[in-house]
Amino acid sequence: MMEQVGQRWPESEELEEILLDIKFGSPNLFDVARLIFEDAVDPDAYHKQTPSAGEIIQCNMAFSEWSLFDFDLGAGMTPLRRAARKDPSLEEFADTQFYSLFWVISQSRDQEVSVLRDSVTCEDFLVHDRTLARNARWSKGLLGSRIARVANEWRFAGQVHLHDNNDIPPEPHVDSIDGLGIQDPEAFITHVEQVMGHHGIYHDRVLEHVLLDDVGAA
Repeated sequence: MMEQVGQRWPESEELEEILLDIKFGSPNLFDVARLIFEDAVDPDAYHKQTPSAGEIIQCNMAFSEWSLFDFDLGAGMTPLRRAARKDPSLEEFADTQFYSLFWVISQSRDQEVSVLRDSVTCEDFLVHDRTLARNARWSKGLLGSRIARVANEWRFAGQVHLHDNNDIPPEPHVDSIDGLGIQDPEAFITHVEQVMGHHGIYHDRVLEHVLLDDVGAA
């Protein structure tokens, strides 16, 4: 019987190494990823003669997150899933991560946990994150974020958080909490295009772009 491998959260340096492995180890593949992302998003920053440093950082971080989690290397294999094959301790992180738009149902500053309701499935997720639990602005509107589960604990997995303060009331939740979510590889890049794209439907609206320093930071 094969020994069961303990599951863990990746260090931010590990995730950065996965991206660097593509950038420098497979430069042609990296160029393909860049072209796909630029064609799908058509970042508004690229149409400006002098884009701000913040706009450039936002685009770079969005590209990094998409490349790591969603870029299909072939047969549904992403850079993260390929890394998890080499290091099985990352399998649960890779298998459970997904991006969606969430309502923030509740926030507990003391316990540093919050309940996020997936706007697609209406399932609730108990997410452990200090920033999320303490950011009162996120209590209204929709929050676009990527989460993952390891050892029955959900946390933020991505670095880009797109908050729309439009006061849309949450739908009634389904009779479950901490479901599996829906892994839609198009969800993130579609939302990024809507927010950061030159022709994005939310391009002219005021949205809060929150960028965490580390991808998958605990």
